[in-house]
Amino acid sequence: MKLRDLLFRLCSVLVLMFPLLIANAQDIHFSQFGNTPLNLSPGLAGVFGGDIRFVANYRDQWRAVPVPYTTFSGSVENKVYWATGKYDRFLTGSILINYDQQGSLKLTSLQIGIPISVTLPVNKATFVTLGVTPAFGQRSFGTSKLTVDAQWQQSVFDPLAPTRETELFHSQNLKYFDLSAGINIRRQSAKKRSKVDVGTGLHHLNRPYHDFWSVTLSNPGNVRLFDKLSIYGLGLLQLTDNFDIVGQFLYQKQGEYQERVYGGGVRLHLNRKPYKELALQVGVDFRQRFGKSLTPHVELFYKTWQLGFTYDTNVWNDLDLITNGRGGPEVSLSYRYHKVKPVPAFKSCQLF
Repeated sequence: MKLRDLLFRLCSVLVLMFPLLIANAQDIHFSQFGNTPLNLSPGLAGVFGGDIRFVANYRDQWRAVPVPYTTFSGSVENKVYWATGKYDRFLTGSILINYDQQGSLKLTSLQIGIPISVTLPVNKATFVTLGVTPAFGQRSFGTSKLTVDAQWQQSVFDPLAPTRETELFHSQNLKYFDLSAGINIRRQSAKKRSKVDVGTGLHHLNRPYHDFWSVTLSNPGNVRLFDKLSIYGLGLLQLTDNFDIVGQFLYQKQGEYQERVYGGGVRLHLNRKPYKELALQVGVDFRQRFGKSLTPHVELFYKTWQLGFTYDTNVWNDLDLITNGRGGPEVSLSYRYHKVKPVPAFKSCQLF
């Protein structure tokens, strides 16, 4: 067999199986981790100014390989205050939906979570939020584009050739229960926009089974989802009436996979009039994941709307060889709703 034919066969198998090879080790991934708070940590549920928050995230990547990944996340959070007229302590109930489809085998993941948190004040400037997320998940894939070695005849691929495989997988669909927890500490200035969030998320505490190769339905197999640790910091410092600087960092570890992100930017307030607020933010993140990469980002703030856009670039790492430096676009959108309060209560929440 010629070396060229051997390499072609190897690449074909890897392209088809790539999602299955890495899916047991890693969760869905968003570059705008600060704009998908409930995926970052259950401790961020309710950490926002207002009463209800809607968040949506969309990510598209790896089409240059081609093993396209399409990821969507959506969430709704609603605060319930402990006492009428007091808005510094509350419970938050949420719904989180994650959908992800990967590669030629259409490896699909669906997760529905119910994040619940409680926020308590330490003092007038510091708040602590504890949260948990019970979730239910489903994973499946198709085999219509799956190829095996026996289908290669004389260095030529024949899709009609018998696979000679009696049973590749016991099941193409699995369901599981998942549990995550987290804590967030918010410190903010009473008179300025300056604030900082630091916290951690502990994901997959029960390490659910993720095995398509189970021998019987009663035997869950040996493959389990790795637990994941996330440690993060999100900060904003007001320098002038119209100018802020922002910074963020993230460390994640799941099995042997590790990720570190350091980023910053500037935010310019174009209009600070009440009910007409408008601001523009630009920045860049430096990521150490499969090597090193840069992610520029742009965000627009209008009233209680927030729109973010990033585009991953694969530079200084091995992925650049197969993606030509291209990663993929990501878009986030959020909206915060303020309920009408009694006249004496002019501020809906101590957080902003």
